[in-house]
Amino acid sequence: MVVIGFVSIISQSLLIYELTSVFYGNELCLGIILASWLFWMAVGSLVAGFCGGNPARGALLWRLPIFNGLSQESGFHRFIFSQIIVSILLPLTIIFIKMFRVFLHIPVGELIGYHVMVISIPLLTAPLGIVIGAQFTLGYRLYSQVMKETSLAAGKVYLYDAIGDVFGGFAFGFIFVNFFNSLTTAFYTAIINVFCGTMILLLCSRKIFLVAICIICLSANVYGVLNADRLMNYTTSLNWKGFSVVKNAFSKYGNLTVVKIGNLYNFYCNSVLAFTIPQQLDSEELIHFPLLQTPQVKQVLILGGAVAGGLKETLKYPEAEIYYVELDPALIKTAKKYIPKEDIDSLDNPRVKNIHGDGRLFVKRWQGKPFDALIVNIGNPSTAEHNRFYTLEFFEEAKRILKPQGIISLSVRSNENYLGENMLQFNGCIYHTLQQIFPSIILIPGDELTLIASSISGYMSIEPYILVERLKQRGIETRFVNEYYLPYRFCPERIGYLRESLEGIVPKINHDLYPVCYYFDIALWVEEFSQGSEGLFNLLSGVKTWHLILVAVLVALIPWLVFRRKRVFISTGMFISGCGGMVIEIVLIIGFQILFGYIYHLIGIIIAGFMLGIAGGTWWMNSRIDRIQNRMGVYSLLQIAIALYLFLIPAIFLGLRVISDEFWVQAVICILFPILTAMAGILVGLIFPLANRIYSDFTKDTGNVGGIMYALDLGGACVGLLIASVLTIPVLGITQTSMVFGVLNLLVGISTMIVAAQRE
Repeated sequence: MVVIGFVSIISQSLLIYELTSVFYGNELCLGIILASWLFWMAVGSLVAGFCGGNPARGALLWRLPIFNGLSQESGFHRFIFSQIIVSILLPLTIIFIKMFRVFLHIPVGELIGYHVMVISIPLLTAPLGIVIGAQFTLGYRLYSQVMKETSLAAGKVYLYDAIGDVFGGFAFGFIFVNFFNSLTTAFYTAIINVFCGTMILLLCSRKIFLVAICIICLSANVYGVLNADRLMNYTTSLNWKGFSVVKNAFSKYGNLTVVKIGNLYNFYCNSVLAFTIPQQLDSEELIHFPLLQTPQVKQVLILGGAVAGGLKETLKYPEAEIYYVELDPALIKTAKKYIPKEDIDSLDNPRVKNIHGDGRLFVKRWQGKPFDALIVNIGNPSTAEHNRFYTLEFFEEAKRILKPQGIISLSVRSNENYLGENMLQFNGCIYHTLQQIFPSIILIPGDELTLIASSISGYMSIEPYILVERLKQRGIETRFVNEYYLPYRFCPERIGYLRESLEGIVPKINHDLYPVCYYFDIALWVEEFSQGSEGLFNLLSGVKTWHLILVAVLVALIPWLVFRRKRVFISTGMFISGCGGMVIEIVLIIGFQILFGYIYHLIGIIIAGFMLGIAGGTWWMNSRIDRIQNRMGVYSLLQIAIALYLFLIPAIFLGLRVISDEFWVQAVICILFPILTAMAGILVGLIFPLANRIYSDFTKDTGNVGGIMYALDLGGACVGLLIASVLTIPVLGITQTSMVFGVLNLLVGISTMIVAAQRE
């Protein structure tokens, strides 16, 4: 069971890493991936229990041709066979995901529509998820038979599975993600899995049929490890068929591919175009539009995307000292091989300070001289990580490091001449949020809306002749931004129309813990690929906190109004506890990303922390469960504890917002974060064996209790994850999400407590 947990967590982490590379890697995508994985594991657990608990149904399954030679009575052989299937499915699933665009004839660089994502992710995760979910029930039944235990078996199997999860999470986070590509990781994991099964088989059974399959599977995966790099290159060549791929690079932040087309080099991050070299026009607009709005250019901060010409343009200002912050050092290292020599010289210029790290944390920590200009060039607020550069809190931090007449510049997607409702809300949200801190804003319409803002409007101008005069006075030579191009971009009529449109909407302010802007970005993505679906997103954007609290009350009342049986309260409690535990985990992941930057490369460690807590909680409850007299009373108190933890999370984030020192940031991420996730795991770990024991007291079919409880736990986690990532976090914010799910767990806990106080 330890190996099953190990394989399960690495499989889950690999699927997250690969699927977010293929699809639009925002929190909606992450939520669908995790929810699909949990759903299929729950299905697998239920199916295995369904077939195992009824001999007639089980016989139908095990008589399939693929299972010839396996006796129905031998749960041991079924368990080993499931390990073999996982060792085959894991590498095949990763290969299939890498070939997904080829199969659907979707060119690289083209965003995949959300409807394709919603259908494809569950299908891609189904085979592996179902088999791994079934392994828990198979392992539980086998353990019960071998150890002659029933009531405690589920809790002990859950503990062993959680221990494996911990080892798998740390192995992925510290070893696999840093030293191996995803295919090599999949093959190594499959080897560990099938080797363990082979050893057990040789020691306990030596059934020739299964031993032969194990040896074949082991050999195939060893061959896969030896040829993983060639296989990776082959899948890449198929994805980029017709293109000249000159470089593939991998880092903990994603996949980077460089494609040559004529004299141009296109850089793709996770199959999405990041920038092109050379891009003279974009670089001139990025730098000169904002720097012409400040009276002097002595100190400039650029966050992201200046390697392809932006630094060269900034260095044209003779007094400029430039701080350039880029998150992924692999991007700079790779770009240096293909950018022109003058751009390489710009990177190495003594007036340029290259910083590898998170731009938001750099702004928060800055204690030096104030800047004349801050240029934000990190892309659209399509994720919670990027959204944090467009929030009220970030703009407050930016104002602190700027001179009184200093400017901040940022660009987001837009339309040049007409703004639809979703685009209007998206652009308007950023405009009104920026205006709260910087009252004077210049708008430059286009396919990208550029906003240049300052606290003081005295020097800022949209008059083309004034901007041309400033270029001449400063001796700046440009190819595109000149007396002919500036009147086109600074057209008074289009600027006036855009400002009037943005001023006319009801403003929504974008906050760190209320990331509404990235919800509008998702709505735009949906609108682009699926006409008609935008109505659903507009409807969801109108959901209020009290609507969901009312739903929570109704859910808590269902056991009272419909069933009124104690075991129904136990089942409901297990489902809601799984829901609450997963919401705590996803809220912590998104909240820490908002506060401290990109953390998805730590996903294995995050999950390991959660599972470590589950292992500890399960072990403690297993060792003391026989001493507990009022088990339902304790069960209800644990549900209430989950609710209290959810209520506490917003206060934790408010306290952590003030941390900016590098040492303490790393301490929080590496120590406090795992502790907080482990605490949530402890609560879920305490509840699971207790729920199994109580439920077993109310049913005669104790052999299926473990599978049922496991499925309810995973099902609740799946539902909570979907609701939180798709609806409540972007629409209501992290604080309200914690409140809604806290109320739900609190009400269910109180209901269970009332039932526990009643007589049988």
